[in-house]
Amino acid sequence: VPTGVYTIGLGMVIPTIVEHGTEPQKERYVRKALRGEEIWSQLFSEPGAGSDVASLQMRAERDGEEFVLNGQKVWTTGAQHSDFGAVIARTNPDMPKHRGITMFIVDFGAPGVDVRPLRQMNGGSGFNEVYFTDVHVPAANVVGQVDDGWRCAIAMLANERVAIGAGGAGGGRRRGGGDALGAMVALARRNGVLDDA
Repeated sequence: VPTGVYTIGLGMVIPTIVEHGTEPQKERYVRKALRGEEIWSQLFSEPGAGSDVASLQMRAERDGEEFVLNGQKVWTTGAQHSDFGAVIARTNPDMPKHRGITMFIVDFGAPGVDVRPLRQMNGGSGFNEVYFTDVHVPAANVVGQVDDGWRCAIAMLANERVAIGAGGAGGGRRRGGGDALGAMVALARRNGVLDDA
């Protein structure tokens, strides 16, 4: 199974859709993800909800057969390459913190989705901020049940642990064996920059 830009989709999102998604969602998204035709992101973290994901503030309001999403996500890995994302948003602010949350499949090409890369100290930009401004999402894109998205989020976080633990995040072993970090250290040593912070 490919890794790199496909890790989040194949290791985290698609297994969650298989477990909690509708049959039409499985039919539409699983095969294309497995073929590498579509890239996925997971959109959980927010500027004010770091490790306490359930305190998210992004809103999704029902409008007939759609939901309208407004808010911001941050530290979204690979969003600049993604076609789709699994996002959680608050659909009922009157419910307890871990309730009133719904998971949605969002098309990154939809009007109102704005992906902004975050520049890191090393010059890279693997993480992104993603802004949602009046993004219309069909009700058919709800994963699981409305207001019960925390159950889906927990499943996705469990899938994330498995994907990362298995080395799917790209930081572990390289194809053909060998330690990626060790190779980077050897390269820095050869170029005389090992002590350059």
